[in-house]
Order: sequence, then structure tokens, then C-alpha cells
Amino acid sequence: MRVVVVGGGVAGLYFASEFLKFAPHVTLVVVDPKPIHEFVIGIPLAFAGLVDFEDLAFPFSDLRRVVHVKAAAVSVEGGCVRTNTGPVQVCGDYVVLAPGGYKVGSAEYWSVEGSRRLFQAVEGSRAVRFIVNEFTPVAGFAEIAYAIKTRFPEKDVSIHVVFIHDDYKMFMSIQREYMVKSGVEISEEPPPYREGELRVSVPAMRIHPIAAGLDVDPVTFETQHERVYLIGDSSLLKLGLPPIGWGALWQASTLARALAQEVSTGVFEVEATDWVIAGDRERFLKWLTYRMTTGTPVVHLKGLFDLWRSSVLRTLSGE
Repeated sequence: MRVVVVGGGVAGLYFASEFLKFAPHVTLVVVDPKPIHEFVIGIPLAFAGLVDFEDLAFPFSDLRRVVHVKAAAVSVEGGCVRTNTGPVQVCGDYVVLAPGGYKVGSAEYWSVEGSRRLFQAVEGSRAVRFIVNEFTPVAGFAEIAYAIKTRFPEKDVSIHVVFIHDDYKMFMSIQREYMVKSGVEISEEPPPYREGELRVSVPAMRIHPIAAGLDVDPVTFETQHERVYLIGDSSLLKLGLPPIGWGALWQASTLARALAQEVSTGVFEVEATDWVIAGDRERFLKWLTYRMTTGTPVVHLKGLFDLWRSSVLRTLSGE
């Protein structure tokens, strides 16, 4: 049995870790063009000085329980994915697509190197203003703003929401209490530019090209291709849900358990209590709200980072 996972980000590796707990003898292949996994959810920790930026990068070569294929997947062909680098095709009995979302913008705070560059610009700035003018922005800017203000209380840090989806307004309202207490201003229009300011235009999130032509079932995450599944940011966007990290982790865990059960018993089953059985989108958003209000953002992420390193990566490394 061979399972191919496209994308070695948070959703892809969490799926791999959960799946191998229940199906340890299956060959699991991760297709990703980078030599490292980046724990992007933890990037605000580096801005806050709780970890170093390099602590968020983990070589795939250390994850001995998965086979890493260093290639960029560009299309799905039945039970195979076609790449434009590396092997022409990578095939499996199951294919799980977790490519993340396509980011449009110049501020690359979702990668280790991009966030390190942004941090260097932050260090030399008197004020840092995050300007949001996208229906579906790349998440993480609020946590980064909070982390910057926590580490550099003397800096003027603000978020200016010119245009944003109502879901993000809800999540911003959850975080507002923590940010206001720390001195982060939240308003609509930014003030006139003053010398010494760093203005960060928050990028937009779009569906990844490999997922553009795919349908996704809201219950099983299966696409129109049999045994080909889509999880993560692009899947959430297609389901009309905000591409928040907790949503991707939920999808990864749900699918991993269901596929592992099918491999061992021949039955694919999603828990009947899941919100999608009734199409209850509000229940899902309430669940996300609960997850996001457990402690302050940075403290909450520190616990997740420790768990990720001690559990997920340890499982995949075979320790």
C-alpha cells in the first residue's frame, strides 16, 4: 500500500503523522519541491523571540518514516501526480493533495526566509503598519503584529482593515482584546505615511493551481478522482471556509483516521457528529473560535510548536 501526499506543509505532515499512527506499515511518500518542512504556524514565535527562525525549518531527510520526493506537482492524473521537476509521475493507491494556498503579494511572511527578511525590516522601523485590503488575506498577520508589539513595546504597531471577509472580521474581534492590551491599534484607514514607518501590505490567498479544477466533497474531502483527496487552505477555500490553520489540521486529522480505517477494514467512515453532516458552517466557525481563544495567541502557538516537535515530527522521524 502506497499513499502519496502532495505538499509537506502543516496539513500534509499532520496527515502523515496521524495516518502512520493507525497504519504504520503503509509506504507514505511526500512530494514537495523544498528540502525542508516549514512550521509556518510558529512564525510569530520567532518574531516574539521565543524561538529562532531556523527552529521552524526541519529537513525532510530527518523524517525517516516518509519518502521525500523533491519535486513540484503540477497536475493530477487519476492516482498519479505529474511534476515539472524530479520524476515525471508519482503514483499511489491514495493521493492526498495538501498544497496550501497560492499567495499573491510581496510580503512573504509565510516562509521562514521571507519572515526573517520582514523581521529585519521591522527591527529598523519606528512603526509597523499591517494594511489589509483583501477579501481573503493570508492569515497570520494579527499574530505577527501582536508578537512584534510584545517584543518591541516602544514601536508603534497597528493593523488597518480597509477591506476583509466577514469571517476574518470575526476572528480579528476575538484577538482584539489581547492586541489592545498590548498596545496594537486596530482601525480602518491607515494614517498618513511618516518617515521611518514600515507598511506591510497583507497578501491575498487564492486556490492553488493544482486544485483549481477539482471538486471537493465537504464530508470526505474526496475529489472527482477516486481516492484523490484535497485538504488544507485550497480545500477550505473551495468549501467556502476561511483558510485558517486550525481548519487544515482538522481536515488532516479527520481524513487520516478515515483512510487508515479503510486500509485496515475496508470501510471509510467519518464521525457522524462532524459539522459537515448537517452542512452546519456556523458550528465549524464556532469550533475555530474556541480553538483561537485558548490563551493568548503567542502562548497558544508556543504550546502547539512544542507539541508539533515532540509528537508530529518525532512520529515521522521514527523516534
